[in-house]
Amino acid sequence: MNPLDIHLKFPDEATAIALFVKESVWLKYTDENKKVCYVDALGYLTDVIGLIYKPTGVNLKDKDGYEYNEMVDVGGWHVNLRGQLPVEIELYKITVTGIPHRIWD
Repeated sequence: MNPLDIHLKFPDEATAIALFVKESVWLKYTDENKKVCYVDALGYLTDVIGLIYKPTGVNLKDKDGYEYNEMVDVGGWHVNLRGQLPVEIELYKITVTGIPHRIWD
Protein backbone atom coordinates (compact mmCIF):
# COMPACT_ATOMS: atom_id res chain seq x y z
CA MET A 1 0.00 0.00 0.00
CA ASN A 2 1.37 3.40 -0.95
CA PRO A 3 1.81 5.77 2.03
CA LEU A 4 0.65 8.64 -0.20
CA ASP A 5 -2.82 7.12 -0.51
CA ILE A 6 -5.44 8.57 1.82
CA HIS A 7 -8.60 6.48 2.06
CA LEU A 8 -11.78 8.42 2.79
CA LYS A 9 -15.30 7.29 3.65
CA PHE A 10 -18.07 9.90 3.58
CA PRO A 11 -21.69 9.29 4.60
CA ASP A 12 -22.79 9.99 1.02
CA GLU A 13 -21.74 11.45 -2.33
CA ALA A 14 -23.22 14.89 -1.62
CA THR A 15 -21.09 15.28 1.53
CA ALA A 16 -17.92 14.34 -0.37
CA ILE A 17 -18.64 16.78 -3.20
CA ALA A 18 -19.51 19.64 -0.86
CA LEU A 19 -16.34 19.21 1.22
CA PHE A 20 -14.04 18.71 -1.77
CA VAL A 21 -15.32 21.93 -3.35
CA LYS A 22 -15.28 23.88 -0.07
CA GLU A 23 -11.70 22.78 0.70
CA SER A 24 -10.53 23.39 -2.91
CA VAL A 25 -9.67 19.75 -3.58
CA TRP A 26 -12.03 19.94 -6.57
CA LEU A 27 -12.79 22.83 -8.85
CA LYS A 28 -16.40 23.10 -9.97
CA TYR A 29 -17.31 24.25 -13.47
CA THR A 30 -20.17 24.06 -15.94
CA ASP A 31 -19.42 22.57 -19.35
CA GLU A 32 -20.76 23.69 -22.73
CA ASN A 33 -23.86 21.50 -22.24
CA LYS A 34 -24.64 23.21 -18.90
CA LYS A 35 -23.59 20.09 -16.97
CA VAL A 36 -21.88 20.71 -13.61
CA CYS A 37 -18.49 18.99 -13.47
CA TYR A 38 -15.61 18.68 -11.01
CA VAL A 39 -11.87 18.39 -11.65
CA ASP A 40 -8.95 17.84 -9.31
CA ALA A 41 -7.34 21.06 -8.16
CA LEU A 42 -3.59 21.55 -8.54
CA GLY A 43 -1.75 19.30 -6.08
CA TYR A 44 -4.55 16.74 -5.72
CA LEU A 45 -5.44 13.42 -7.30
CA THR A 46 -8.73 11.77 -6.48
CA ASP A 47 -10.09 8.34 -7.31
CA VAL A 48 -13.84 8.22 -6.71
CA ILE A 49 -14.82 4.68 -5.85
CA GLY A 50 -18.34 5.38 -4.62
CA LEU A 51 -20.18 2.44 -3.09
CA ILE A 52 -18.28 -0.69 -2.11
CA TYR A 53 -19.93 -4.08 -1.93
CA LYS A 54 -18.77 -7.24 -0.18
CA PRO A 55 -20.05 -10.81 -0.38
CA THR A 56 -22.39 -11.99 2.36
CA GLY A 57 -21.37 -15.64 2.04
CA VAL A 58 -24.76 -16.55 0.59
CA ASN A 59 -24.90 -18.00 -2.93
CA LEU A 60 -27.89 -17.11 -5.07
CA LYS A 61 -29.03 -18.32 -8.50
CA ASP A 62 -30.08 -16.17 -11.41
CA LYS A 63 -33.01 -16.99 -13.72
CA ASP A 64 -30.73 -19.21 -15.84
CA GLY A 65 -29.53 -21.21 -12.85
CA TYR A 66 -26.07 -19.66 -12.58
CA GLU A 67 -24.81 -19.16 -9.05
CA TYR A 68 -23.44 -15.86 -7.83
CA ASN A 69 -22.46 -14.33 -4.51
CA GLU A 70 -25.00 -12.16 -2.77
CA MET A 71 -23.39 -8.75 -2.20
CA VAL A 72 -24.12 -6.08 0.40
CA ASP A 73 -23.19 -2.40 0.50
CA VAL A 74 -20.59 -1.74 3.22
CA GLY A 75 -21.95 1.79 3.65
CA GLY A 76 -20.60 5.20 2.81
CA TRP A 77 -19.15 6.89 -0.26
CA HIS A 78 -15.48 6.05 -0.81
CA VAL A 79 -12.75 8.19 -2.35
CA ASN A 80 -8.98 7.74 -2.50
CA LEU A 81 -6.96 10.95 -2.29
CA ARG A 82 -3.38 11.98 -2.91
CA GLY A 83 -2.34 15.41 -1.70
CA GLN A 84 -2.35 17.40 1.51
CA LEU A 85 -5.37 16.29 3.53
CA PRO A 86 -7.46 19.35 4.47
CA VAL A 87 -8.32 19.58 8.18
CA GLU A 88 -12.07 19.67 7.42
CA ILE A 89 -11.80 16.30 5.66
CA GLU A 90 -9.62 14.52 8.27
CA LEU A 91 -12.75 13.30 10.05
CA TYR A 92 -13.52 11.07 7.04
CA LYS A 93 -10.11 9.39 6.84
CA ILE A 94 -10.22 5.64 7.39
CA THR A 95 -7.53 3.06 7.98
CA VAL A 96 -7.69 0.17 5.56
CA THR A 97 -6.41 -3.14 6.85
CA GLY A 98 -5.47 -5.85 4.41
CA ILE A 99 -5.82 -5.20 0.70
CA PRO A 100 -7.63 -1.97 -0.21
CA HIS A 101 -10.63 -2.21 -2.53
CA ARG A 102 -8.80 -0.16 -5.16
CA ILE A 103 -5.33 1.41 -5.38
CA TRP A 104 -3.23 3.42 -7.80
CA ASP A 105 -0.55 1.42 -9.52
